[in-house]
Amino acid sequence: MAYVKIKDRQMVRDTHSKAVLNTDKNGLNEYYAKREIAKRQQRDSLETKQRLAQLEQDMSDIKNLLKEIAMARKS
Repeated sequence: MAYVKIKDRQMVRDTHSKAVLNTDKNGLNEYYAKREIAKRQQRDSLETKQRLAQLEQDMSDIKNLLKEIAMARKS
């Protein structure tokens, strides 16, 4: 494949397919890093939501047990 540089330094044209290609490796690496950070944040957010839901369920169970204990002491 042969490439021809375009006015923009980071762009080349493939002479076979006529496609314009970006050759900016630093930009690509930055994109990958940002994408990994976004994935990690999304995963952390989901994990936090799941932990919160579990805590809410546990608190509800404790509340119900305390009510049962209170009812048993009244009898």
